[in-house]
Amino acid sequence: MHRQTEMKPTNNNMSNKIPLSKVQIQLIEELVNVHVMMGMQPAWGKILALLTVSDETELTFEQIMETLDISKSGVSQALKQLELTKRIAYKTKMNDRKRYFHLRIEDWREQVAEMFSVLGKSVAITNKIIKIRPATTKAFNRDLADMNNFLSALHKMTIPALKSTPEKK
Repeated sequence: MHRQTEMKPTNNNMSNKIPLSKVQIQLIEELVNVHVMMGMQPAWGKILALLTVSDETELTFEQIMETLDISKSGVSQALKQLELTKRIAYKTKMNDRKRYFHLRIEDWREQVAEMFSVLGKSVAITNKIIKIRPATTKAFNRDLADMNNFLSALHKMTIPALKSTPEKK
């Protein structure tokens, strides 16, 4: 059972805290819970959810930290990992030393293609594993093959669908 994540209501006394409606807060909490169910660290999920739901599409370190009430080191570590995994990027602005973090939403096709490329590699390796599995583990072997066949079919369906999706202009 995973723990539900709750955000504190927006307090406008803090200068860097961005205003969020009750609906936005609820949507962030729901999205964080989905990210956590998928195995993501809560701080990562909170940042991704905030960047998805916020009216502003680019947020500073301070805005993220104060809005989500996450420690400086927690935000720093999460942002580094989200950058490494190509989920977010940042921009700088002329005469401003701050970094403005944003989702890499414009790269979604590349991200999905990369994810399914990895899936294709996993299917190929699992096929090799199935060939060397001992005959004494029939039920396990059957379940492994069923799972791998499903993932293979998913991989084969997704790549053409991705290629047929119109590019942005």
